[in-house]
Amino acid sequence: MFKNYLLKRAYRFRRFCHKAYATFCSLHREVTIGRIAGYMTDLEMLKQGRSVAVSAALLCACAGLVEADEGVPKDSAQDLSRQLSLQEVLVVSHKAEVHSDAYRLITQLSYDDLVALPIHSVADILQYLPGVDVRTRGARGAQADISMRGGTFDQVLVLLNGIPLNDAQTGHYTLNMPVSTELIERIEVLQGTSSNLVGAFSGAINIVTKSQITNHQSPLTNHQSEVLIGLTSGMNGLVNPEVAASIQAGETQVNLSADYSRAEGYYAPSPSEKEAIALRNSDFQEANIYTQVRWQGLDVQAGAQWKNAGLGMGYGFGSQDQFDATRTLFTSARYTHRWNAWRLDAQAAYRANYDRYEWHRGTASNRHWNHTASAAISAHYASRIGTTSFGIGARNENISSSNLGNHNRLHLNYFAEQTFYYAGLSASLGVNGTYNTQFGYHMGGSANIGYEFVRNNHLYLNANRSLRMPTFTDLYYDAGNQLGNPALKPEEAWLLSFGYKGEFQLGSNSTKDGLTAKRSNSGSGLTGEAGLISVALDGYYRNGRNIIDWVYVPEDTKRPFHAANQQKVNAAGLELSVAYRLNEWLRCVSINYAYTYLDLDLKQAGSRYLDYLSHKLIIRLEHGIYKGFGASWTVRFQKREGQYNEDDGTVRDFQPVWLLDGSVFWQNRYLRISAECTNMTNTRYYDYGGVLQPGAWALIAIQAKL
Repeated sequence: MFKNYLLKRAYRFRRFCHKAYATFCSLHREVTIGRIAGYMTDLEMLKQGRSVAVSAALLCACAGLVEADEGVPKDSAQDLSRQLSLQEVLVVSHKAEVHSDAYRLITQLSYDDLVALPIHSVADILQYLPGVDVRTRGARGAQADISMRGGTFDQVLVLLNGIPLNDAQTGHYTLNMPVSTELIERIEVLQGTSSNLVGAFSGAINIVTKSQITNHQSPLTNHQSEVLIGLTSGMNGLVNPEVAASIQAGETQVNLSADYSRAEGYYAPSPSEKEAIALRNSDFQEANIYTQVRWQGLDVQAGAQWKNAGLGMGYGFGSQDQFDATRTLFTSARYTHRWNAWRLDAQAAYRANYDRYEWHRGTASNRHWNHTASAAISAHYASRIGTTSFGIGARNENISSSNLGNHNRLHLNYFAEQTFYYAGLSASLGVNGTYNTQFGYHMGGSANIGYEFVRNNHLYLNANRSLRMPTFTDLYYDAGNQLGNPALKPEEAWLLSFGYKGEFQLGSNSTKDGLTAKRSNSGSGLTGEAGLISVALDGYYRNGRNIIDWVYVPEDTKRPFHAANQQKVNAAGLELSVAYRLNEWLRCVSINYAYTYLDLDLKQAGSRYLDYLSHKLIIRLEHGIYKGFGASWTVRFQKREGQYNEDDGTVRDFQPVWLLDGSVFWQNRYLRISAECTNMTNTRYYDYGGVLQPGAWALIAIQAKL
């Protein structure tokens, strides 16, 4: 979990391709590979479950070449190489799981990125990502919605280790996720959709837990374990004890976590009388338990969450003491088998969610029981020209509700995709089809192309057709001020996107052998090449039809918001991300700049959920201070389009807002102590009308690794 402070030197190979032989030399140093040819990733790097061991004989040959370059006579160097006996080197492929990143804008946050941020939930993490809009009702993401590229909270596909978690009742419960942030190895965000990701209408988010390959203890041994115990305490009665463990024995790895958190109603700057009442009703309690077992190609996980949350005026005016209680159970099994050039993936999952919503806390409520069972199988064949993939899947959704009624529907889907690799060119063509017992048959497809015109610099262009089925809430809800619509049609869209991704080296950090030096200062939790600047630029246009929204109908005084298909909703946007990393002596500085612009073309007024972020800016600074001390600062700017109602009924425009979060910490190999504060400037702002967001919230977190 925590690292030491020694500056470790590593060697970096710029490229690894399919030649007669490729050699590596450990020399007790970390070896990294800048780029692996796509077909090699499928044919070689992933044959043994995402890793391959390079033989000692090839390593000896490499040692001879290095010795010869240093001026040792060639014959002597070869004689010496024959006498050496070096250990195997484990070469790891960190290919994004959600889709190939050769022609996609895939944003990844690794453990090293997460460790310095003031985050304690998945919702906390996502708010620091460009292109992701996180809107909360209540404290610390007790209820949070996520949207991407001007879409709604129902249009984002969320996966845990590749298993979909979306709720068929409503996207409000998609982030009911029992996994602890301490077990998260990385988060992958796919901007846009894909032919083999059902439900990724505007994007997908994949949360990957710690694995044997990406464990931070190095070198790996046959038996290894780490246990982390943490306690967080802060303002507003916040208490959060947690324990997480990762245990590895041979080919078996187990992840375990359990945590409990609670807080009282939070403070917000200058609330009105009604808002003050609502804020006192923003308390929450949450408990999570999660376990995962990996053995060879088998991955089994299960988790449960118990949560009670006061929502204030979260879902509408007329009540300041709304309340929501949810109970979520999730389990899945996934198996991957490889033989020769074939790979077979099979998975099955079950998710149950119980929800009790109360308009006035402690009074009669709406109760919903939602069950989702799914299974899928796919096959992939890797050849020298690319990878052929095809698969089928089934998903059964059932709900029993005091408000929505009893409903069941079956969803079947299939896909076929062919990818091509030639020199620096990558391309894919895909087709998919879906059949729903309620909405009939629909087809979609995708075409993507990417080109590496200079080493580590890519251009890409892609076009995709996406589809989303209405949720049960969209169709049948009838309570409060909302009325569902059983005649809704599925959402459809064509997405065209283009972009550039590249890296530049400022200055020279190469060794004599042409290998790039890499330094690490774990005091700040950062690693990276000195003077490396990364740039990503993505532009997109989405042509949407039948987009579902809740629009205002003044003629209906009882249920003024009706679910309806917007005839045309087009979105155009531009996303820019720039990261610069500087290492010097015992300091490590990382500056990340991300900017998002979005323009949404709405043809119907009165939208409730399409009040989107038109501008989002994130500037991050992480740096060491002295020895084990470090700090992280994040400035966020966001401008939301649309209007909201204050507690007195006044209609106001969303105002631009600047937010500052900070964390100062000290750590060694066994202990980490941090002081954190979010919204340090005590800014008053809204994500949803009637829900005033927390003001400055300070806390202290202590974590010990056993």
